[in-house]
Amino acid sequence: MVELVMTAPILLLLLFGTVVFSEWLIQYSILNDAVRDAARYVAAKASDGTDGLLLQGADWTTIVNQGKNLAVWGNINGNVSGTLTPLLPGLTVANISVAEDTAALNITVSTTGYTYQSLFGASMPSFLGGTIATFPLSISTTMRAL
Repeated sequence: MVELVMTAPILLLLLFGTVVFSEWLIQYSILNDAVRDAARYVAAKASDGTDGLLLQGADWTTIVNQGKNLAVWGNINGNVSGTLTPLLPGLTVANISVAEDTAALNITVSTTGYTYQSLFGASMPSFLGGTIATFPLSISTTMRAL
């Protein structure tokens, strides 16, 4: 019984750490897939097809907004019905940025300001004071426009 009392906290801490790390890995993977899908979509639609240049003006804005919706909601139309939930908790269209490099014909989709949210929230203390429940996840993908 004494052995259980001595080892249980260590085993529970290892279990807790494994669960939190696994959840972080899942969120990172989902966000990475969403950003890559958005970059692929925008890169495929960004070229006007006649002269090899990237779209400009309203056409470019439409493609960018569709790419952001794809990264957040999983479809290009966004949450039109009001019933969808984002692919990750707290992820918004404002967290996704799309940039173009017209000289190299590259499209870069990245996350800005998205924060990982722990399953256990603010109840997870750090050893240095405060909490370690949230920290930023930054992902960027660059693809050549087709």
